[in-house]
Amino acid sequence: MPPPPVAVAAPMAPEAPAAAPAAAPKLTWGGWLDTYYMFNFIRPDNSNTLVPPVGRAFDTNSNSATMSMAAATLTASMDPVSFQLDMGYGSMGTIINYAGLGGALTPPLPTAGVIPPVGPSFVLLQAYGSITVLGKLTLDFGKFYTTAGAEVIPTNKNWLYSRSLLFNIIPLLHTGARANFKVNDMLSLQASVLNGWNDDPDVNAWKDVGLSAAITPNSMLTIAITEYLGKPLPQGIMASTPGDLRSLTDVVVGVTINDKIGLNFNGDFISGYNGNSSDYQVGGAAMARFVINDNLNVAARGEFVRTHNDVGSLNQDLMEGTVMVGLPVGKNFELRPEFRYDHAGQNTLILNGKNNQVTGTLAALAYF
Repeated sequence: MPPPPVAVAAPMAPEAPAAAPAAAPKLTWGGWLDTYYMFNFIRPDNSNTLVPPVGRAFDTNSNSATMSMAAATLTASMDPVSFQLDMGYGSMGTIINYAGLGGALTPPLPTAGVIPPVGPSFVLLQAYGSITVLGKLTLDFGKFYTTAGAEVIPTNKNWLYSRSLLFNIIPLLHTGARANFKVNDMLSLQASVLNGWNDDPDVNAWKDVGLSAAITPNSMLTIAITEYLGKPLPQGIMASTPGDLRSLTDVVVGVTINDKIGLNFNGDFISGYNGNSSDYQVGGAAMARFVINDNLNVAARGEFVRTHNDVGSLNQDLMEGTVMVGLPVGKNFELRPEFRYDHAGQNTLILNGKNNQVTGTLAALAYF
């Protein structure tokens, strides 16, 4: 009889393919170093040369070589998600951390005897995540630069070295969430829900609301309009938030004449800047920049800011004019000698007890 059939093993199922490894994020590094030497030419009588000028944002040391900021930035892109991290160390970090105690960068009414900011010099400038939805809507959450203003914290991205008076009275940083929607190539919109100006954590139960529109009708003109609404006063253990609403309206208009000449106009109106709705700050600034060649550019700024206090209907005015020469070396270094003149309508505003303030600065910037 025939032999029994040989049992044949069933064929093994093919192994499932290994899952493809997740794509590594695309990392982009950057950074900037800001150092300066400034001299304050007009000081109180019988004072020394270390007495600083008043009403300045970050250039606050006179007759001293100052390492203002050494910053590093990292962008990690993992489409459709990205992460932004900016951090730094220096005297600028001390000032920004001090502003985080609540309110604007500097006291709205500079007066003699203001104590310089003290505190940690390391600062977390930005740390936020983003996700893009349908290619046009981006959601950010975390800590990020303000949308208001014609100038920014990274020094090398500004036309002039010193910041304007208007830069002093608007927020620097926000913590919260924002949505950015690109309607088309000419219009982008932004809405945000935030802690108060520079606050992390918040100082009261109210949350600020921000609205912004960026309009680019053509390659020569850009218009940015930003509104922030909220309450500025600390609440503590009180059941309700004290004070009135603070409203900031910021308008920036940029005009590019050609690849060598640019103009910038900035206007701000802040009602209830100190929690009293009848008090306000209003001002305007005009800036111009002329690129002569790859190794030489010239920039200038003029502005006026009025602070109104309802008590006695007091108007206190500040004006400034600044001229700077930029001397780039390659694409990663620049020397910036700058001359600045400030004038006060009232003697009490300026630390030297007079109406005028004059400073000269030599700054060196390195960036990549």
